[in-house]
Amino acid sequence: MERRRLEAEGALTTGDPKAYIFDFDGTLGTIPVDWEGVRESLRTVTGENLEFKQIYATLDELIARSPKLAGPVFAVLDEFEAAATPSARLYDGSRALLSRLAERSEVALVTMQGRLACSRILERFELKQYFVRCITREDSLDRAEQLEFALAEMEVDRAYAMFVADRLNDLNAAKKARVPFTMIRTHGEDPAETVPIYHSLAEFAESLP
Repeated sequence: MERRRLEAEGALTTGDPKAYIFDFDGTLGTIPVDWEGVRESLRTVTGENLEFKQIYATLDELIARSPKLAGPVFAVLDEFEAAATPSARLYDGSRALLSRLAERSEVALVTMQGRLACSRILERFELKQYFVRCITREDSLDRAEQLEFALAEMEVDRAYAMFVADRLNDLNAAKKARVPFTMIRTHGEDPAETVPIYHSLAEFAESLP
């Protein structure tokens, strides 16, 4: 019933999507990065006394103004991610879900983690074989642009893709890229948006045809 209602309202593609694009941190698993430490180090390397509340959006703006900051900024992020990677955790059901989807659809990953951390995590949890492409921050710090890269790699019409992620920023990026969106909301209040919202990967998996 819920799926039919959302399809009628245009919040879902009709039928089975031909491609799925996943976020990792907060959706498929978690990486316990010391974000306060990251912010403090970023203030040092950029010389900017900013809150870095939205880290990646702020860095995107700073690097656009001063491209030479990309190297030191990414080095900071790589350092903290390397420290957090051994403690990364995969959510229950993630591998089974990706395996199931990869059998019938193309699957891609978009992440603000760096290539090194992404590679290590996918290898550790044996997930690499499920993704046709992994888009990282080295490709873009803009989530909507990351989605465009993923769609181009999979060669699929955006109307027949689905972006699965956990944050309001992801929802806004999906709107910008005009990609159907599904939210796995395990923290905070549900947004007042007409999009499919599930509170666990298991609940999402049960909804799939």
